[in-house]
Amino acid sequence: MATHRLVVFTQPKPGQEAEYNRWYDEVHLGDVLKVEGFVAAQRFEVATAQIGDAAEAAPARYLAIYEIEAETLEAALAQLSAGSDSMEMSDALDVGQAQAIAFTAIGERQLSS
Repeated sequence: MATHRLVVFTQPKPGQEAEYNRWYDEVHLGDVLKVEGFVAAQRFEVATAQIGDAAEAAPARYLAIYEIEAETLEAALAQLSAGSDSMEMSDALDVGQAQAIAFTAIGERQLSS
């Protein structure tokens, strides 16, 4: 079974950050993890510590990484698209700014010793 990651950059609408974070953590992650092939998820916020001016180049302030284990990435993404109609979305999400990019593993995961 192949390993993939779906990397999603998002932003809240101005003045709606608390609602956006509540919805993402309490509703959206769980909805996505119900989709076949999606096995884990974690959210991140741009850190204050950076190398150079990297934070200014970030596509968004928030990032979600979804771990996918599926025979084909296409099948997992099709399952996500098919289930998206039943997912509760939030008006606090700036949909026009969101970007989702899928990646497929090309090597084994390595750990520090």
